[in-house]
Amino acid sequence: MTIAATRPLIGITSRPREDPENPNWTMTDDHYAASVADAGGIPVALPYTIPFGFDATSLVPDIVRRLDGILFTGGGDIADCSFGGNAYAPESHSQISLTCAARDAFEWALMRACWDADVPVLGICRGMQVMNVTLGGTLVRDINDYPTKTIVHRRLDQPDTPVHHVRIAETSRLAKILGFTSGEVNSLHHEAICKQAPEGHVVAWAEDGTPEGLEFAEKTFFLGVQWHPEKLRTQSQLFSAFVDAAREHGAAERATQASSL
Repeated sequence: MTIAATRPLIGITSRPREDPENPNWTMTDDHYAASVADAGGIPVALPYTIPFGFDATSLVPDIVRRLDGILFTGGGDIADCSFGGNAYAPESHSQISLTCAARDAFEWALMRACWDADVPVLGICRGMQVMNVTLGGTLVRDINDYPTKTIVHRRLDQPDTPVHHVRIAETSRLAKILGFTSGEVNSLHHEAICKQAPEGHVVAWAEDGTPEGLEFAEKTFFLGVQWHPEKLRTQSQLFSAFVDAAREHGAAERATQASSL
């Protein structure tokens, strides 16, 4: 099989199943796996916790070595305590919900390991927020706290419907991948980037100025979006670019390993 035809292994982070009768279940939205598979990758679900006291974060070094790319998915809010009390802007005061400290710990370790090893990463919604906070940025707890935020960003009743406009920086990698600098997206969030991570660049904005895209130019592929492209079949090129980067990363890693034998 040629390198171009090789399907890279793409890890997909999971979230808690909100069912008190099954507290040990984790889950992912099928749209993530379908988008990865359609783009030529093999989706691999990554549970953030394992029963009987096993620490899932101990698996992170092996995950990063054996997988070719990681997709950080959406889900519940980030617990401030998971990042030393530095995740949120001081003036942001609304309550957060559906937090999961175990997921936060696993994803923080995984994001940091991907950064250090230059493993391709695509962050979606919460995934972009985890990217920003892990690398030194902060979040707004609830954009509804700010009167300048004039768009309804949390449209849970329309998960696969474009509901607001975004503007994308013309010179950004995101614009080059999507092929446009102005378009419509869906929206399922109530938190948002406040201060961007020091090495990151906000490259997309909603009409009210809310950050909608984040990328890190020094990395092979480290990119996040606030909307949910996995539910918009018109944005499959984002997954294609991510999977292609993961394929190239995996091929380079295997070539390096082979040369050292």
